[in-house]
This record gives sequence, C-alpha cells and structure tokens, in this order.
Amino acid sequence: MTTKVRLNFMAMALVLMYGFAVMCWGVAMNHLTPDEAKTIFIGRKAVSGLGVKQVGAVVPADGMADKYLGSAVLAPAADALADHAAGFYGARLVGVIFCLLLVMLLYKTGNTPLYGGRGVLTAATFVLMGTPLQLSPSANGDACAAMFLAASLLCVEHAAGLADAGKRAFTLLFGAVSLALAVMANYTAMLFVVPLLLYVFLRHRPLTAGMYFVLPSVFLLAFYGYFAVLPVWPDLKYEIALFHPPSGAGPTSSWLHVFNLLDMFYLLTVLGIFHKDGGKNSLFMLAVAAPALLIQYVSTDLNYMHTAALFSMVILAPAAALGVAQLSEIFSSYNDMRLARPFFVTAVLAVIWVFGIQEIRALKVDRPDLSQAAAYLETRCGNGSTVLVDSDFGSPELVYRYYLSANSPSVRVVSVTRGGDKQRRDAVAYQHPDYVVVDSYHNARSFEQASRDYRAQGLKVTASYNMPSASGIKNILIFQKGAL
Repeated sequence: MTTKVRLNFMAMALVLMYGFAVMCWGVAMNHLTPDEAKTIFIGRKAVSGLGVKQVGAVVPADGMADKYLGSAVLAPAADALADHAAGFYGARLVGVIFCLLLVMLLYKTGNTPLYGGRGVLTAATFVLMGTPLQLSPSANGDACAAMFLAASLLCVEHAAGLADAGKRAFTLLFGAVSLALAVMANYTAMLFVVPLLLYVFLRHRPLTAGMYFVLPSVFLLAFYGYFAVLPVWPDLKYEIALFHPPSGAGPTSSWLHVFNLLDMFYLLTVLGIFHKDGGKNSLFMLAVAAPALLIQYVSTDLNYMHTAALFSMVILAPAAALGVAQLSEIFSSYNDMRLARPFFVTAVLAVIWVFGIQEIRALKVDRPDLSQAAAYLETRCGNGSTVLVDSDFGSPELVYRYYLSANSPSVRVVSVTRGGDKQRRDAVAYQHPDYVVVDSYHNARSFEQASRDYRAQGLKVTASYNMPSASGIKNILIFQKGAL
C-alpha cells in the first residue's frame, strides 16, 4: 500500500467516522416528526401484508399507504422492523446506514477520471456541509432514495470510462434500475429524471445511452407508475394538495428556502466550472440539479422541499468538490511550498465545516417538537381514551398516535384538518374527545381561531407548551372538558 493510498484510506475513515457521529447525535436529539411516524405506520402494514409477523402496535392504516409518496415495501418496511427492535431511534439508524453507503458511492463517483480522482474531497465536502447529515438520519426513506440516486450517477460516470462494451452496457443497466428504485423510494426524485436522462446522452453515445439506460429507465418507471401509482393517484393528488397554503400565497418563500439550503453547493459548483478537471461537467450538473427549485410548484410542505434539496446535493457533490479544489489552487498559486495546496484545501473545508454546523442548528428547529405534549398525554390517556388533534395542515396526529399506541393500543387519535367552527363543533359532538390538542406550528391565525372555538364549547386548557421553530416560538395547547 503506497503512502498516498494509505492517506486516502485514513482520510476517508475520518470522514465516515465524523458523519456517523454527527448523524447518531441527530438520531438521539431530533424529535419524532409526523413524516417519520407516518412512514413507520405504513411500514408496519407493509410488513404484515407480506406475511411477516406483525411488528409493534399495528395501527389501522387509514389509507395512509395510498397517500405515501413512495413504495411502502422499500424504506418503510425496513424502518418498521428497526422500530420494532429499537424504537424510532432504531428506525433512524436505517437512514444512517443508507447515508453512509451514499457517502461511499459519492467517494467512488469522485474517484472517476472525470473528477480527477477526488473521491475523498467529494465525500468530505458532502459530509462537512452539514445539511445532508441533518436530513438523512430520519425514518422517512429520503436517505434510501438518495442512495439509489447516487448509485445511478456512479454507474453513468463509471460506465463512461469502461472500454469493454459488455461491461459498459451492464453498468448502465444497473444505473437504470437504481434510478427507477430512487423514484420508487420517493416520488420527489421524479423531478430529476428528465435532466438526468438527457445528461446520459452527453456522457455516452446516443445508441448506447438509449438502449441501456434511457429505455430501461422509462420502461421500469412506466410499469411501476401504471400498476402502483395510477390506481391511487387521486389520493396522492389530495395528499400533495394538503400542503399548499390555504391563502393561495405565492411560492417565493418556498423557493428561497430551497435555495438557502443549496446556496453553498451552488457557489462551489460554479467555482468548479473553471477547474481544468471536469469543469464543463459542473455546468451540466447545475442543470441536472436545477429541478429542486421547482418543488414549490408541486408542494410547499417542508419535508418535500428538504427531500428535493437532498437529491440536489447528491448530484452536485462531485462538482462542488471541484470548486473546493479550484479555491485551494487559487489561494496557493503563488506559493511554492509543497504543503501549500493541502493546507488551503484543509482551510476551505474548515470554513465549510463551520457553515455546516450552523446549517445543522438551523435545520434542527425546523422540526416541530411535539414530544412534551405527547409525554403529557401518555400519562393521562389509557385504553379507550380519545384524543382530537386540530391542525392547519400536516399530520401531527400521527406523532401522538405513535406514542400513545405503544402502551395503550386502543387509544383513538382523530384529527381535524383546516377545520372551521362547524367542523370543530361536530368533531367534539361526535368523537367525544377526552383531550384536544392544538398547535401554532403552521399558522398562528388558525391556532388562535381554533383556541377560541374550543373555549366556546366549554373546553378549558389543561396544559400548554412552547415549541421553538425557525420562525420563532410556537405554542401547543391541550384542552380537556371540565378541566380546572
């Protein structure tokens, strides 16, 4: 083993160790989100439907699987099995494993001749950015889809360097299957399919690209879409429509949110355009990753925006590494010291690391923290209790259902979404809830109206909590009939 290989091995080991440590911190510190709870519930049903012994407290699916933007038998099934073994922390570890595999795939992509053998720099840039480490350790299947997308990109780049036609064809076929699996795992990946297929034509001869990548990808996606997506399309459309603001506000804030997540990747990729190795390709990568900015026209839900941003980061990572290399070469261009360039590479990565830490902190408060309210209800609710959850949009009731069903399987958790005064009166009259939970995470105005409506029906506040978020302190109120 040469000194260079040994150093690369040690550097890659450090990158993986750092990524693993940060993600494990996220596994332990991040709060369970509605998206994660939904994925676990769908996974439980999928595992039971496959004839596997039921795991955990299997809760009625309520049509959730039909509204899930991905296959229920890929990531959700794995998450459900891990949840059964170690709770939602175990389910998140599935995302950690997928992300570590993703980093290794990016390392291999960066080592292709197109990027000048910069595998370690690619992996380090991706990991130190921070955002992928905050988004990946979640029990929602995003890391699984991102891993398959990275595998597809690796196949496209690796096949371009193969002289043997048979190996090239097999590698491209494997890339086509990986791309289809990425879309199946999370339908948001469909945004990137068309630009990626066009990019394959740039990297390979048209006949080879069409026969071994484009046609297989289109066939697999059409087959899956016809038999799996089309039958539940009305439910999927309804699920996506829930996440558009009821006021009809424009998508400007959503576009800016996605751009803010990707701004450092964009900056480094633009710098990479001027690098002698693969500079032109960096421009193509910007085009392939651009559809992330269109996600607001599909949905304004924060989860979908984060997913689109993560996919874009996977596509841009090797080109962003070229930007890091370009910066270090500029800084060291007038310095003849042998260690000048490694020093400046380290300095640029240190700046990225500081930026990444700030991104992790900012993203952490994007998650609604319902844990305190859930803990309170766990001490009060038993079998036969009913909890009504009122929300502007989103599915906070799934978090309460997850916690409460663990010890009291017959607890009923029902929801009112975008309800008015009449819907709330009907819900209280017909459901006879023991507790009503209202939060202001999405819309303070709706929260205030809901609070007035429930007080008007004789319910009184029995508990209240503050919930930090990116837009300030939010509130959670728990009502109980006849509470003191």
